[in-house]
Amino acid sequence: MFLAIFPLALAVFALADPSLFLPWLGLTVGLLLVVGLDALLLPRKGTIEVRRRMPSEVGVGASFQMRLTIGNDGNNGVSGKLYDILPPELDGPRDALKFSVDPGEEETWTLDFEALDRGQYDFDKVTLVTPGPLKLMSRVLRVKAEGTVAVIPGVEILRSNELILKAARDADAGLTRARGVGRGGEFESLAPYVPGDPPQSVDWKAYARTGTLAVRRYIPERRRHVMLACDAGRLMGTRVGGKRKVDLALDALSKLAAAALQRGDLVGLMIFDGEVQTLIPPKAGSGQLARIVRASLGVEPRHSETAFTTAFVRMNHALGRRSLVVLATDFDNEAQGWELQRNIAQISRKHVAIVAAMRDPVYHEAVAAPVEDLHGAYRQLASLTLLEERYNILARIHAVGVHTIDAEPSELTGPLLNLYGKVVTSGKL
Repeated sequence: MFLAIFPLALAVFALADPSLFLPWLGLTVGLLLVVGLDALLLPRKGTIEVRRRMPSEVGVGASFQMRLTIGNDGNNGVSGKLYDILPPELDGPRDALKFSVDPGEEETWTLDFEALDRGQYDFDKVTLVTPGPLKLMSRVLRVKAEGTVAVIPGVEILRSNELILKAARDADAGLTRARGVGRGGEFESLAPYVPGDPPQSVDWKAYARTGTLAVRRYIPERRRHVMLACDAGRLMGTRVGGKRKVDLALDALSKLAAAALQRGDLVGLMIFDGEVQTLIPPKAGSGQLARIVRASLGVEPRHSETAFTTAFVRMNHALGRRSLVVLATDFDNEAQGWELQRNIAQISRKHVAIVAAMRDPVYHEAVAAPVEDLHGAYRQLASLTLLEERYNILARIHAVGVHTIDAEPSELTGPLLNLYGKVVTSGKL
């Protein structure tokens, strides 16, 4: 600004005193030459390269590192600031990065981020502001620094056999190694008859061969069909501890899928809100776990009301045989509770069902908080009323033969795996 104002002021004086014209002309030409030289020495787009490195997939709430490297292929040193446009769903540093790179050298930054929301985030270009050697001119460059990170609930389990085995062990905590006499499942062995064994369990062919009464013993069938259903409606989009309920539910269901597939079951997944957004039929194999975990990436957060009837009708058509249906959902009024109860009762006529209700911790926090004013009293009364309604709805669902869980979202995985273990050894599938 000073270099621009000074010639202008001198031009005003030159109008009054013509003897100042030549000094003004020389100063102006010299200034233009200096500015032109600085502009010529500005770094060009092809001489600067920026590379971006980060994981291709991370879990919701997981921390990860992004590495940005700037390289100088020009003949002169380059310095300035790098500006990167980041989605709000990635929590991390957003300040401009200062750099100064000599010819043929590189500079690298390692930035720590936390993935807040499910989705795929693509990066295209960064903006570089680079001044010339004399700091009179600056060039703004848009340089490619492409990269993609997919934030997926439960994706960590795809990269860790230890997490899969842990999920299987947690399921085994609820699994009693049941060997039933005369029960459905896979035949295991013959055992001597003891008083009290049902007569229909006697193996008469074995008696004909040996002359001794023996009964058939069974273990529960291994290749069970398990259909996981996740509600992605309005209530499941609320946040608990910074994470959305639907993402916490998908994380828990992913661990259940890993445990069930590890035990040889066929597992499928349905994600729905006002309509079914994705439906994966039950299959076995390690590839099925990857399909289930990554299926949530294509589910759009539309915050619509949940329609249980539409979802359950379509799911029932997709299940060709008796299956274990595990539903992760939430409700906040009697109308939703009645719709859920009616539909889950219909499903339970053919299938074994588990309803995992994700309770918002704010209810119990309000009940436990000391009442210091009228507002606190009303808040506590409202929480107690909602908890009572919730208890009554789950009690009615349980009364029709459906297994129920009422847990805070962050504490769902353990009870869900434990209940799965109990159900698969109950002989009902």
